[in-house]
Amino acid sequence: MPVPHSELLEALGSPSTNEVVARLRRLVHMSPVQLSNLARAALNENWGDKLYVLEKYLAVHIAWSIEQERYTTSDTQLYVTAGHLQTRYGTPLYLVFEKNSNVGRQPLYCVHSGSDVSAPALPTAPEIPASPEIPRGVEIVMLHDHILQENADRVPFLGQTPSVSQMCAVSGAIQWSLNRGLELPYWYFGRMNYLVPLYMQSRENITLAPDLIAPIQVTPDALMVRTVLLPHMPYANARVSVRRHDQLPHWLLDAWNTVATTVSPAQIDNPEPAPVAG
Repeated sequence: MPVPHSELLEALGSPSTNEVVARLRRLVHMSPVQLSNLARAALNENWGDKLYVLEKYLAVHIAWSIEQERYTTSDTQLYVTAGHLQTRYGTPLYLVFEKNSNVGRQPLYCVHSGSDVSAPALPTAPEIPASPEIPRGVEIVMLHDHILQENADRVPFLGQTPSVSQMCAVSGAIQWSLNRGLELPYWYFGRMNYLVPLYMQSRENITLAPDLIAPIQVTPDALMVRTVLLPHMPYANARVSVRRHDQLPHWLLDAWNTVATTVSPAQIDNPEPAPVAG
């Protein structure tokens, strides 16, 4: 085995972070060529500028593979799946790592990405953690009172509405969507929760993009609402939470494809920046 399990975990560090690409880069050196090879081999999807969404996807899934010990080894190599990515023929895609001989660098470097892997035993894909069960009837709590005011450009139709009415509008839209099972699994800061689409102007066609999306954190006694987002903003964090991109709602794919080349790595890393203190 090229690197002991304990050293792999130490190199990864804490999973409670939004900077998962940086976390991956502490563990593995993967060249842009290997990343591009993987993107070409996989089913076609939009990974954004410089394939940064793909790198984030791998960062989360490779960490899961190591934490769940869903990898295999030989004397000199370590093998993981490229998450749940497959070729257009349904063949799993793999990554092959070897120990990095450069002192002071990442423990591993990627020597191959693709479906054609020769290994003593092939690894299995990591399990995507389940989002917690949503307790019915609990209170929906806004973590601060001015969620919509701080994002007024996203909700101009509520610009003249009092704060209390705005909070009631968000809460009601969340409950309406939950009653119809419209929530999506969502990875954020090392754990799974949900995205809830907010249809606040029209509910005639829920296959269309909602006005906003609310990330919610499930607790035993409440559903905590941190912020509201535009439909494209949480795409990368929603993508890591499903096996295939076509398992995401069509409206989310459309919203992402419209802006994918303009979204920065910082926005992909953290779609929920902390509110400005007032």
